[in-house]
Amino acid sequence: MTPPARWPIHPALLDGEALSSWLHRTAAAYELTLPGLLEHDLGHHRITDAGLDSDPPPDLLESLSGRSGVEPDRLRRMSLAGLVPWLLDSLDPCSCSFETYTRQFSVLLPTDRRPSRTPPPGWRPWLPPGRPVQRACRRCLDDAVVPALLLTWNLPLQLSCPTHRCLLEPCECLPAVYVGWESDQDRPTPASDPVAAMDARTSQALRDGRVTLPRRQVHAGVWFRLLRTLLDELCAPLGRAGCRGTDLRQVWEQLGGRNMRLHRRPFEELTWPDQALLLEAAATAIGLIERGTILARGTHGSLLTPEPVSTSHRDLRRAPPRP
Repeated sequence: MTPPARWPIHPALLDGEALSSWLHRTAAAYELTLPGLLEHDLGHHRITDAGLDSDPPPDLLESLSGRSGVEPDRLRRMSLAGLVPWLLDSLDPCSCSFETYTRQFSVLLPTDRRPSRTPPPGWRPWLPPGRPVQRACRRCLDDAVVPALLLTWNLPLQLSCPTHRCLLEPCECLPAVYVGWESDQDRPTPASDPVAAMDARTSQALRDGRVTLPRRQVHAGVWFRLLRTLLDELCAPLGRAGCRGTDLRQVWEQLGGRNMRLHRRPFEELTWPDQALLLEAAATAIGLIERGTILARGTHGSLLTPEPVSTSHRDLRRAPPRP
């Protein structure tokens, strides 16, 4: 059989870009819509942006590889399927265990100090059940010749852009076609130091597959589960936390208090404003732990605390002789 013809032009892939974004930009280069490109050039029908960014069909990835020269595995990593098992254990909701994902580790509280939760049917970590809130970095899109969207911008995983240290903003964007911002402000909002530090680690996990913590490097899967655990711990009722509730209270006092709605549903089921508040609380807690202001009393809290300074007789300077 004759191999498929290569596209004479196609945009370069950006680090972290969503597959749908790259295909929108490719279609625009030929003055086509994405459905037109998929149907008339690749022979695929009724594939939505969400389907492309979730679990694209293997035969489509093979066709795209033949057209572009990009390896299918590289294209698959532009979708959520490429983040299994780092970010998610599986894309199949039946294979996702809430208890395993959120209680395998403990940071602030022992697991018996957190109330049990019953997640809704179809729960998967980090994935909202409905249409996600599309967010983007204003500076990234303003600086780009052709706007593109990153895969994680559609997930409640980060508050800020690690490159520009500014908050992501809700928007409506069709790559290579238009960008519309929900807010009419001209300048992006700078991220706080704790938020920027937390999001830089998440970006490192997605880019390198590992994260540098105060004590040692950990696998990306460990970081995402530690972070998701911390989000769950921050929603624990203060009374159930016992003496450890003091640390929880100190975190929320820095943010002006906790919204009681956070008790009732898993993080993925919350509205975006509540998710953003909870992510900010996690960043605040990590900063307080690293400064030694609060104690990470959970089994794995030591990963977020600096190595203790040890002294020995070799480190002590010889005292000057007495006159």
